[in-house]
Amino acid sequence: MKISYDKWYPVVQPQAMVQQKLFIKRVEKQNAEYALQVQIDQQVKKFHQYEYEIYEYRMRQITLNIDITNLKREIDKLV
Repeated sequence: MKISYDKWYPVVQPQAMVQQKLFIKRVEKQNAEYALQVQIDQQVKKFHQYEYEIYEYRMRQITLNIDITNLKREIDKLV
């Protein structure tokens, strides 16, 4: 197949408005992604806070169980 150079092929140049619209769309997309990431970070932070509260609660339970066991041993020694 032979390419002829005598045909006219229009070249479309992007206009300023098109570039502005694309830029605005990119900014909106990045803002949406940032807002989503902020929400995810907040949820992860809450999750870690709850996890730490559960850990503290469990450690309190274990500490109380150990104290009760020690008191029982002391009572058994006295009796």
